[in-house]
Amino acid sequence: MCGDIMDYDINYIETTYNPEELNEIFIKEFISFRKENNLTQELFSRYSKVTRTKIARIENGSSSPTIKSMLSILGPIGYTLKIEKVAKRK
Repeated sequence: MCGDIMDYDINYIETTYNPEELNEIFIKEFISFRKENNLTQELFSRYSKVTRTKIARIENGSSSPTIKSMLSILGPIGYTLKIEKVAKRK
């Protein structure tokens, strides 16, 4: 059983960005993604069946999307989410 327990002190990685910075980066990339694909919030809403209001709240930072809503937003236009290793702080 001891071999199954992760040693968090050894495996902890200090990342380049804190959660607030990552959220700000996410919002900018989300807006950029939508615009690069010529999607208005309304059109994005119709494809994803997520309300335009929810999309606007994600973009202005007043609401954080759930994983389920992000999959609903991205799936119909051929995208998904993935877990990716972050860069270590130097």
